[in-house]
Amino acid sequence: MKALPIVLLLAPALAWAAPRAKKPRPRQEARLGGAAKVFARSRVVFEAPADRAQLPPGDVTVRLAVARYPLSGGAHLHLIVDNHPALQVDDVSQPLKLRGVQPGPHVLRAVLCRPWHEVVKAPHAFALARFWSGPRAAGRAGVQAERHAWPDPRRPILTYVLPIGEAPADAPELVSAQEPASARTELEAPMEPTTLPQPSAKTVATPISAAPGNPTPPGLPVLDFYLSRARLARRGFKVLVVLDRFEMPLTRAWEPVRLSRAKAGRHHISVDLLDRMGLKVHGALNQTDRTFHVK
Repeated sequence: MKALPIVLLLAPALAWAAPRAKKPRPRQEARLGGAAKVFARSRVVFEAPADRAQLPPGDVTVRLAVARYPLSGGAHLHLIVDNHPALQVDDVSQPLKLRGVQPGPHVLRAVLCRPWHEVVKAPHAFALARFWSGPRAAGRAGVQAERHAWPDPRRPILTYVLPIGEAPADAPELVSAQEPASARTELEAPMEPTTLPQPSAKTVATPISAAPGNPTPPGLPVLDFYLSRARLARRGFKVLVVLDRFEMPLTRAWEPVRLSRAKAGRHHISVDLLDRMGLKVHGALNQTDRTFHVK
């Protein structure tokens, strides 16, 4: 009977020391936003053309390699020729071909995207390749042509992606080209296993306005872009957006921007990259004008 009080005194301590049952973790959201940390090591590169390559005139073969970002369940990449509207690429296992490339200097950009087209905001989710179609212009003329068409990859680059908008009549056409599977590189296959959750078929058909964390009414367009060599902040770089002559508040965060003023009809958008002083950043691609339609 005398030992009973000791047992009663030790009972709370024993209960505290006993292993506690782990609470079940909430189910991971299958539709991850473009800035999710799981994409930090995702990578896209151009295998062809090589940067600053001089190619024969005519069709241009494009080979891309993607690592740690499965192009499945609607995930894809956008290929941008010069500053034309983006072209969607769902499979990089075979080379692609660009038709209608005019002679002169050109630039290709690739951006990884989520199934609803939101840009993946990771350090290596972007690739760039500059090339000449046909012989390079000699002397000062060639230097000036490159300066006008080519961005400097060591300086800030704003890559406009959404809204995709209207393509001009002279924009190159993207078609597939067959190549033996043995020509694929180590970066492209095998790919490291990944634990990325895959969206369902229903998710693939979901518009960008319904992406997680972006509860925008259906049909409302969204501005999205990839930013290289710069960081958006209150005292850092900013993005200036002018929609139908209305200057929107400066974009200071790298995330999709709802274009709530864009009602049904035809619209014009102009996007510029500004430096810390609020001045436009010079460069071949840091200013984009686009016309798009809203149903």
